[in-house]
Amino acid sequence: MFDTMTLTKIVGAFCGALLVFLLGGWTAQIVYGAYGGHDDHEQAYSIEVEGGDEGEAEEAVPFEEVFASADAAAGERVWGKCRACHMLEDGANGTGPHLYGVVGREVAAVAGFGYSGALADAADVWSPEALNGFLENPRGYAPGTSMGFAGLPKVEDRANLIAYLQGIGS
Repeated sequence: MFDTMTLTKIVGAFCGALLVFLLGGWTAQIVYGAYGGHDDHEQAYSIEVEGGDEGEAEEAVPFEEVFASADAAAGERVWGKCRACHMLEDGANGTGPHLYGVVGREVAAVAGFGYSGALADAADVWSPEALNGFLENPRGYAPGTSMGFAGLPKVEDRANLIAYLQGIGS
């Protein structure tokens, strides 16, 4: 039933289908590639909005005031974002160093954990203010840090988390 000619026809059909598929993709890229990119063109029509930029900017509350009224119980809920990489038990490192007694501890002080050099240059001690800056934007606070977390944008979340961590190990 299968002879050399049948096998040659099957391989030829497969190669022909592959060629048609590749040529179709190449043609589509040429045709739609020239018209598909909108990055280098101006917007054709803009809708003007009244009073969009004139609104009052939200007054930023200083971290010290927010931290003074921080809720450690709410910080425990925020801790869920950290738990994937950090542990709260003394000496139990995960992907990141343990956070037992981190508030007031020297930066890069956990023995046996390989810190990035950028983190050691960022601060001397993990004060609440230093933790606030780091937790807001880790890569902005310590450029070159190996911590992949994007940060906590809300000052209330950061203050609550720091209050929770302050109660652990103190």
